[in-house]
Amino acid sequence: MKSRVSVYSLVGWVLFLCLWDRDAQGQCPASLPGLSAYETGEATLTLSGCLPLSVEIHSDLPDVTHIRTLFDYRGGPIAPQSLTPDSVHVYPKPGTYTIVQYAEKDSRQWVTCRTVEVMDTLAPEVRAIPCANGGVQLVFDARQPTDYPTYQVDWGDTEIKGYPGYGKKINYTYAAPQTYTIRVRGVHTPGQCRGAVTRITFVSPKTLNPPAITEARMLDPTKLELKVENSLPTDLILLKGNTQGAFEKTGIILGEKQEKVRTDLERPDKICFQLQPADSCLAPLRSRPVCAADFEASGKPDANTLSWKIPDQPPGSTASIQKDGVPWKDISALGSEASLVDREFVCGNAVCYQLITKHDGFTFYSLKECLTVPLDQCVARPPFYMPDAFSPNGDGINDVFLVQGVVSSDFELSVFNAWGTVVFSTKDPGSAWDGTYLEQKAPGGSYAYAVRFRDVSGRYLTKRGVLLLIR
Repeated sequence: MKSRVSVYSLVGWVLFLCLWDRDAQGQCPASLPGLSAYETGEATLTLSGCLPLSVEIHSDLPDVTHIRTLFDYRGGPIAPQSLTPDSVHVYPKPGTYTIVQYAEKDSRQWVTCRTVEVMDTLAPEVRAIPCANGGVQLVFDARQPTDYPTYQVDWGDTEIKGYPGYGKKINYTYAAPQTYTIRVRGVHTPGQCRGAVTRITFVSPKTLNPPAITEARMLDPTKLELKVENSLPTDLILLKGNTQGAFEKTGIILGEKQEKVRTDLERPDKICFQLQPADSCLAPLRSRPVCAADFEASGKPDANTLSWKIPDQPPGSTASIQKDGVPWKDISALGSEASLVDREFVCGNAVCYQLITKHDGFTFYSLKECLTVPLDQCVARPPFYMPDAFSPNGDGINDVFLVQGVVSSDFELSVFNAWGTVVFSTKDPGSAWDGTYLEQKAPGGSYAYAVRFRDVSGRYLTKRGVLLLIR
């Protein structure tokens, strides 16, 4: 058989004794008619049970007669038929009741009044949450249906303990993780008046998953939206990193089921965030810190420069840039702080870039940086170079005629002989002429070429020139 040890706080006994003394020393209310015409008597109350509560009242005056009692005086005149000669009464409902007892002795009228408080016995509102150290914490609702001076907790192993009623949280550590049935009840009078039992099935988990920030998305230059995941039964505190690397409270509390939160940024400092469980027994289970990256885009007539600074880039992380909403460049191998140039855009049209970083289940989205180069600032010169000679002799030097530079996808190259015959044509900027025509070596000499392309302003242009085929 399990050994059970009952421990009740001294506070509970003191409250019980004070309550009993109050009941015995009550005074008659001023609203009692003709109160001044009566002598003040004394009486002894005997309480039995809880709810229902049985009360027995006896006058302390010897040899009194004609005793009549009203067990629930509510003010105003007292009708004679409401008085009873009974000395015992049962209160079936909780509340505060005034007892008025009349008696006669030596031709004098006596009155005695007492106040009885019948306490409710509703089960306490309480929930059990797991703690980071493997224990459990009972959290009592701030608005209890019944206020008890003492709570009795059967932890479901071998322990039954009493705790003061003013405490809102109780911690306990089990010897091993398993399923326990916890029983909690309030106690008004130890051994006499106890409340109904709240039963909680508590499954002590082997592990607890900390909360996580899964996404950070820039909404504007000074505001960030965080998406969170939380499997713990507690609210979360949003922390922000300071310049010394420590994390401080932001004053933002996330509800247990809240999935998103918005917070302000203060650039140019490194902006990092972390979540901490609000409940003290879960507080050690902080989320992994995440940081916002810096991303900037600046434009010139012939090129857009994109720069970034990624403060948190652990092994296995990725970084990429989207252009106009579609994947454009994987910059993972370029480093946490670098830049690149984009020349592929239409002058006069807006082009938007966005930095996206990913690691360990976290994704950061920068603000979209949009640039537009005015048409009057566009450069119409070809963004590529055409060689003026080549020698296909197999020595590995200038063996082919190849466009060099950045060429748009709207591109077409044609090469002509002295009679205007097209000896080579391609729409692929990476395709080169090897000096052959109809699978035969073309003779050495001069050849004309024409390149049709679209410049950064979106206009179609044609560049013409002459090249020398050396044999």
